[in-house]
Amino acid sequence: MKTIRMGVAGTLLAGAAGLGTLGCDVQRALDCAQLALEVTSSVDALSRAVDSGDPVGFSDAADAAQNDLDELRDGFSDTDVSAAADSVAEAIDNIAQQPAGSAPDLSPLNDAVGELTSACAAGD
Repeated sequence: MKTIRMGVAGTLLAGAAGLGTLGCDVQRALDCAQLALEVTSSVDALSRAVDSGDPVGFSDAADAAQNDLDELRDGFSDTDVSAAADSVAEAIDNIAQQPAGSAPDLSPLNDAVGELTSACAAGD
């Protein structure tokens, strides 16, 4: 689980580091930073619940992540960042739908993070 957590965090940090050099607009950079922080926080909360074997905590973390993403998405002005947020929300929903009792597979977030990185690196 730590490998997934570190992989997601590393990808987000690399994408955020590239923002300063790509000359993207300020609002996109802010949207990307907010979304990256939310994803990192969500992955951490989900991973802690998985590591502790707490299915209720996992469900609560998934619900909280969805609620936080919904609030953020309403404020995004950039369509690419909004689409990346939709992908992250879908990945979290897919993870939350996995059968109880099995170790949840958090890897769907990797694809969503890839979309986030692409959207934030696009810089118009």
